[in-house]
Amino acid sequence: MPIDLESLSVQELFELNDRIIRRVHYLCSLNTRAHLDRFEPGDRVAFQCDGRAAAGVVVRVNRKTLSIKSKDSRWKVPPQFVTKLARLGAPAAKTIEEILGEQGR
Repeated sequence: MPIDLESLSVQELFELNDRIIRRVHYLCSLNTRAHLDRFEPGDRVAFQCDGRAAAGVVVRVNRKTLSIKSKDSRWKVPPQFVTKLARLGAPAAKTIEEILGEQGR
């Protein structure tokens, strides 16, 4: 469905722009939600922080981020940057070093 931009007025172009931005935000929120749905409180996770590996436990699944508690701090991390490890109480499938080593390949 081609749109003839040359025939649109300034007001119509602003309205089109608003609709496009709303659609992009909606699609991004769907993507984030899909990533968030993979996690639940109690999951062991790993992520990168300042170029170093960090690990912790998901405390809460927020609207856009995961609240993660490590041994010495708390983090709010977008789910796209988090790797799930084994659930607490379950045997660990891989160490953080193994996961980070696989990502470097």
